[in-house]
Amino acid sequence: MFAKFKNWLKHHREAGQLTFDQQTKLINGRQFTIRRARFTDIPSIIRIEELIYGTAPWNANAFQIELERDHDRLYLVTVYDGQVVGYAGCSFNWYKHESHITNIGVSPAYQDQGIGANLIQTLKAYAGNHSYPRMTLEVRIHNLRARKLYEQLGFHQTSIKSHYYIDNREDAVEMEVKL
Repeated sequence: MFAKFKNWLKHHREAGQLTFDQQTKLINGRQFTIRRARFTDIPSIIRIEELIYGTAPWNANAFQIELERDHDRLYLVTVYDGQVVGYAGCSFNWYKHESHITNIGVSPAYQDQGIGANLIQTLKAYAGNHSYPRMTLEVRIHNLRARKLYEQLGFHQTSIKSHYYIDNREDAVEMEVKL
């Protein structure tokens, strides 16, 4: 057990920050920038969550902690005309060799334009390029729109997590895609 911990700690210290080079993408005829999220993006991310859910499931402190974990978390934002219009986060567990989308959101004014799909495809490509064999996520069982998008991107249902969401005890569908 101690040898496993030493191996994890050695990798953790050597791994450093996950790197991501800013990208410019043409989505539906408009030019968007996809870049690593910054601490200054947190208010925009929370505002997107409020627009989507009515209240932000994660607070500023939760996002700050996630962004500080730059050795095993990668949060991306999509920027259009200087404004954050979408975000997505992914955790990378080197020890278990797992990648997991932690959250994703697109401002309602920019939904159904391919931004969410592009963020997921960018994270899938990143994980695949770093030899992660699969990617997982959870989605609310009643969020049929998101589930349809994930299925179109190759994800399939693996299980149901009962009473997963704290706010209303809604079940979650766990999904995965092979990379």
